[in-house]
Amino acid sequence: MNNISSLSINQHRFLILLIILSLFIGPGLFTASAATGSGSPRVFLNGNKLDFEVSPIIENSRTMVPLRSIFEAMGADVYWDDTSRVVTASKGAITVILPVDSSTAIVNGNPYYLDVPSKIVNNRTLAPLRFVGEAFGGRVSWNDTTKTIHIDNASVDKPAEVKVNVNRVNIRNGPSTLTAIIDCAGAGEIFEVLAEQDGWFQVSRGGRTGWLAAWLVAAGSEEDTPEPEPQPQERIVVLDAGHGGLDPGACGKILKEKDVNLEITRRVGELLKQQGITAVFTRTDDIFLSLEERSKIANRLNAGLFVSIHNNASELSSVSGIETYFYAPASNPDLFAQRGERAKLANAIQTELVSALLSNNRGVKEKNLSVLRNTLMPSALVEVAFISNPTEEALLQDQDFIDRAASGIANGIIVFMND
Repeated sequence: MNNISSLSINQHRFLILLIILSLFIGPGLFTASAATGSGSPRVFLNGNKLDFEVSPIIENSRTMVPLRSIFEAMGADVYWDDTSRVVTASKGAITVILPVDSSTAIVNGNPYYLDVPSKIVNNRTLAPLRFVGEAFGGRVSWNDTTKTIHIDNASVDKPAEVKVNVNRVNIRNGPSTLTAIIDCAGAGEIFEVLAEQDGWFQVSRGGRTGWLAAWLVAAGSEEDTPEPEPQPQERIVVLDAGHGGLDPGACGKILKEKDVNLEITRRVGELLKQQGITAVFTRTDDIFLSLEERSKIANRLNAGLFVSIHNNASELSSVSGIETYFYAPASNPDLFAQRGERAKLANAIQTELVSALLSNNRGVKEKNLSVLRNTLMPSALVEVAFISNPTEEALLQDQDFIDRAASGIANGIIVFMND
């Protein structure tokens, strides 16, 4: 009887101890379970919930998500090199290379720096959410109330043309915000759409293709979205640096025309912008542009003026001086209607440039040149100096001469616009 009572008392003590322990241990177990299970962020791709073998985690205040699962759900091909511990993923125009435990990824050959390095968890590669979501064109948003991640990279309808509807938009070398910027476009510029991928449009600019984000442009054309007639102080001046890329233009003993043209053109643009005039360049670096594309850039912008900047050459090294061209023949009614303005623009540039450089005045001439024939607005082509002349080639290497040449051209444009 005594033994039975003792056992009963011990059992009660053990039960009481379990109850007390559960008050301390139980809540901790529940919290840990919530943190590793239902407490993990949920990920939705184009409205569909994604399920993972390894749940997203928080690392140094950054959400880390399973890379392969999301990349493959976005349509990318993913490869793992166990020897080098490198993930390679590709889709369309984008290739991503990510070494594990590295803070640097390579996107289309350009480095992209991660907030926190990628890592392996249970044999799965985890990487920062924004990088994973945006690498192949997605837009990432976070709902703090529901603790959900939304990635949107759904394709959209491909229009024939798009029009930039923000002040400035980047043109990238792939359909993703992580790819390199190769150019930019301004409000109102219209592009023919070559292809669509994941909410991005492929377009052509400056002789090479690039990608515009669909949410920064609107479908349309010059016919259904006409530009208002620009006022003189609001006119866009398109500046065209002659030649470029595979086309060097005239060559002296030291200089290539394409390089000098670009340097002068950039400086002209700076001077015009200082006067509140919008200057747009057909090229800003050493790329090839067809003559037709140069005219199209100005026409698409509904620009007020087009000025092409060149340097001259002759078989005779003694030939020197400045000359400016326009084109408005009676055989072309549209151009002939602008004859007075075209001639006036050429004369204004020639006069101001000769005054700035004190060089030989070879006069204003009329010539059937592609960029003058195909532009819809008043246009002129100026030859600043003869690169084949040793004295003038030496001057073209002098920064003061370059600055005065740019000032003369800019002043000619301003005189014309103020007249």
